Amino acid sequence: MRARARLVTLLGVLVALAGLAGYWLTRDVQRGALSADQRRLLGLDEDEFHVSFVVAGRDLAIGYDRSEPIYAQDGTIVGWRPVNLRTSTLGTNTDTILYVSISGDDITMIAIPRDVWLDDLVTRVNAVYYFRGAEGLRSRVEAILGVPVDFYAIVSLDIFQNLVDALGGVTVDVPYRMYYRDTAGGMLIDFQPGPQHMDGVAASKFIRYRNTLRGDIDRIDNVKRLAYAMLQRLKEMNVRAVTLVPSLVETYLADVETNASPALVRQLAARVPNLRLAATATLPVHEVEGRGYVRYDPAEVNAFIAQTFGGEARDFSEPPEQALLVTDRSGVPGLGQVYVDTLVAAGVPAELVTLRDGGGEEPGPTRLYATLEAWSDADYYAELLHASKQQVDRMDPYDGKRVRLELVLGADAAERVDHRTAVMAGVAR
Repeated sequence: MRARARLVTLLGVLVALAGLAGYWLTRDVQRGALSADQRRLLGLDEDEFHVSFVVAGRDLAIGYDRSEPIYAQDGTIVGWRPVNLRTSTLGTNTDTILYVSISGDDITMIAIPRDVWLDDLVTRVNAVYYFRGAEGLRSRVEAILGVPVDFYAIVSLDIFQNLVDALGGVTVDVPYRMYYRDTAGGMLIDFQPGPQHMDGVAASKFIRYRNTLRGDIDRIDNVKRLAYAMLQRLKEMNVRAVTLVPSLVETYLADVETNASPALVRQLAARVPNLRLAATATLPVHEVEGRGYVRYDPAEVNAFIAQTFGGEARDFSEPPEQALLVTDRSGVPGLGQVYVDTLVAAGVPAELVTLRDGGGEEPGPTRLYATLEAWSDADYYAELLHASKQQVDRMDPYDGKRVRLELVLGADAAERVDHRTAVMAGVAR
């Protein structure tokens, strides 16, 4: 069991911790400290070691000069054939997004479905890398989960292909018939159910297949199957697992974009012999009918995190004892007071809510800003108002008081309040 536990560690290393091979960098990255509430959520003792990061795989970028029609015998067009097809693993969307946490000697991985919708960016989470870069993706995953994420690692599809090829191929138990032909992309996925020996190219196709009823959710499960197959291959090879991983990762550093520091790698290297895979899970989401994307519920995610890590979920039924500054930049006269009245009616003590005129309309969406001390307090308002939240280092004082939590009303604020409340307050919508 001890030997198996060491090999299981390589799931996180080969598939997720590849990004931690950041020892070619010279800078250190400041890690976010966990609040007391967040430590309880993750089931961490006060001094227990913890590090976390988001690992994302870049999707294929496909381009071609033009398309030519494909004709059937009767002369009808049945398809289109790309001319001068070009593919690259350096796509701008992230096809696979994983939150990886090391707490003590336990590795936990949580898959973030690529179709999670973000209201403030008006896009899916898999497009954040394109709009905001790796750091933006790290902060968005942080906001979704409600816990700090220290580092990011962006890998190309090559990392899966190269690692599998370096192992001499792997045997994967294909769960169902897979067939998909992408004429534009020039890709054919064709697997029969049952054990299949795959090289790097076949393995990358296996984890990209999503032509199922559950789509991205089933694809995430296949990523886990590939990872376990890689571990089994390592066990069959009877290699020195701990010494093999650094050489594999070092060979393919070109496939990784990361802010992981040399100090962190040295810390983790000392822990590798004792690390074990504690859990792999997928973020709970809800399909939005007819929209092609999914949403998450902050309270449900909070309970899911607690259950996954063996921690203590926060009770969202009672408002936090944290002062809230409401900054009205909606451009709608009186709307800020409507929000204050609505919050007080929901049970927030009036003495904890302060209203500030933000000076005109701002085109951005309504959002919450919170310092680390108030990060978990923001969840109550995020759930109540269905607003996104962003962590900041500090905020300027207002009216001689320190600000830790701020609700900024943007251009969409009028659409978020209850219609009857707005009418009673005389606010046009």
